[in-house]
Amino acid sequence: MNIDSYRLFLGAARLGSLTAAASEFGYTQSAVSHTIASLEKEFGFSLFARSKNGVVLTQDGERLLSHIREVVNRDDVVHQVANEIKGLRSGKVRIGAVSSVAVRWLPGLIAGFKKLYPNIGLDLRVEAYREIERWIANEEIDLGFTSMNPSGELEYLPLKEDRLLALLPDGFPLPKDAPFPLEKLAELDFIVPGEGTNYDIGRILRGAGIEPKVSFAVSDDLAAIAMVRSGLGVTIVPELMLAGMSERPNAHELEPRCQRTVAIAAKHLSSLSPAARAFLDFTREQLGKNGIGIKKEQSDETV
Repeated sequence: MNIDSYRLFLGAARLGSLTAAASEFGYTQSAVSHTIASLEKEFGFSLFARSKNGVVLTQDGERLLSHIREVVNRDDVVHQVANEIKGLRSGKVRIGAVSSVAVRWLPGLIAGFKKLYPNIGLDLRVEAYREIERWIANEEIDLGFTSMNPSGELEYLPLKEDRLLALLPDGFPLPKDAPFPLEKLAELDFIVPGEGTNYDIGRILRGAGIEPKVSFAVSDDLAAIAMVRSGLGVTIVPELMLAGMSERPNAHELEPRCQRTVAIAAKHLSSLSPAARAFLDFTREQLGKNGIGIKKEQSDETV
């Protein structure tokens, strides 16, 4: 079967729609339906359950998903290596990122990378830590900007130590440069920020034995910041999220000091495709050049 059939299968599985897959890949809906039907005929069983709301993988389709993804990924690498041998740089890099990195770093990194490697495509998805880790483990993406999790099964290249700061409403009775005691979160209305940042916060609070007084839980860090500014409570956000804001919120360092390690994660850093390796190297160079990344000698130990 043509490798493009496998790509259409993966697209339909990810999007949950044959019509959406057709649009993304530039086919007609009937052509995608015919391709999937041909795959099902070849394998001898149904790959998708169809309904008016779209398609979902059958149990048999689920069993094939990771194997087909691996075939497609290896085909991509073969073509990238062949182009590299010929002196060309091409291919595609699939990237996942938490929102703070997507907002503050990636626009500049992507723009600079595209100038240097115009023939390498970039596919960006923004999600929370756990989803990014799952995508990497399943080889749905090549690289993920996330918080370093040494207990996980992935490999990490640390990029930056990022402080976690307490955000307080204007007028809160705390001197401007004074730290905010972590244990106070048990007394004040606490706004749980977006999925991702709360992963780090939960780890820190559990380690300190602190049970916060939760008043709201939101799905986005920026929403949490807006609620604090409206006087609805306090929250904790990464310093990276506040960078570049024209009007910086009332932020204080935590006591004891708390931080996360922003890192690039991959299933195996040593076996990245040429395109993914080019993006990784470019990222390290740019962050180091701008004084953002941690010391190069430290990060070299990880690769």
